[in-house]
Amino acid sequence: MADLRITTKALPEHNRVRNRAMLLQTLFHEGPRSRADIARGSGLNKVTVSTIVGELIDQGILVEAGHAAEGRVGKPATLVALDDDSRSIISLDLSDAQSFRGAVMNLRGEVSHERRVDALTERGDDAIARVIAMIEELLAEASAPVLGIGVGSPGVVDRDGIVRFAPHLGWFGADLRGALSERFGLPVHIVNDANGMALAVHTFRENDDGRSILILTIQRGAGAGLIIGETLIDGVDFMAGEIGHVVVDPKRDTTCLCGRPGCLDAIVAVPALRARLDAGENRDEVMDDAADALAAAVAPIISMLGATRIVLVGPEDILDEAFAQRTQRCLTDRTLPSTTSTIGVEIGSDGGLLALQGPLVAVLSAELGIS
Repeated sequence: MADLRITTKALPEHNRVRNRAMLLQTLFHEGPRSRADIARGSGLNKVTVSTIVGELIDQGILVEAGHAAEGRVGKPATLVALDDDSRSIISLDLSDAQSFRGAVMNLRGEVSHERRVDALTERGDDAIARVIAMIEELLAEASAPVLGIGVGSPGVVDRDGIVRFAPHLGWFGADLRGALSERFGLPVHIVNDANGMALAVHTFRENDDGRSILILTIQRGAGAGLIIGETLIDGVDFMAGEIGHVVVDPKRDTTCLCGRPGCLDAIVAVPALRARLDAGENRDEVMDDAADALAAAVAPIISMLGATRIVLVGPEDILDEAFAQRTQRCLTDRTLPSTTSTIGVEIGSDGGLLALQGPLVAVLSAELGIS
């Protein structure tokens, strides 16, 4: 499990990185503040705040942003703010069934340049080579110093950036982080694509009621990312959310890339759904089947862990409001009414942006402590 936000000041034995992260996170989420307001809100002393702010201004990450509105006696306080464009981040999304996408983004998750390349047949080292070529093109477009490279990959990704299992890309123990770090000499952070989207929702979307968030992605395969409170659930072996290879119908005449019949991936993955639709099967029947299979895989997660906000992410021609309603009904059929009465199933209408913002959050969190 990974706690996402720093909310308490560092104890004396902690290093200053934690205090810097808390300061940056305050400015990221709450906007410009005076040094005195930062000190009051964080519990840090004024000297510590002034020192950290001075260093970050020297580095160009923070800027002075005018004066606070008058309301107190004396000289108006000078505000400091995060300079969103002070650094670039290269973010890649490898989850799409037909292509790789990449973007140059600022610290606020805004895209300045975007690239998409077909990736229908690339597997193994060829897929890594395609990733490297895309990053080279994006680096040439970056207008500010690059803070790091973030990649959202399907499959099982460990904390060392090794893609342990991504059969759709032919990666089995692929050291993606090592390959990119060696090639570019920049900080590189690899995250499971669904976990990345959960991070993006947590960081960039409103969640005022504090509900736990379950992101369900349907692309090359099916995946899930779960945040409970301020904790990303990734599991001891980084397998949490790897629902694509849950067998939901062992008697189903389908064979998954893992070799077993009836896996969720073989039923709901975009290539499988499109193949059925292209073959002329009734769309309502196909999508009912997919929604029921998806509900079979995630109903136990909802019942055990209490996720109450579900966001579905995938191609717009596959996932729509009708599919969200189908999924809601199927979940209701598979759980106690008291469990599903508070669940909201929604379509991530900006799923493409979330897929890029997820790896960006991985870089922000690791390099600046912002999440």
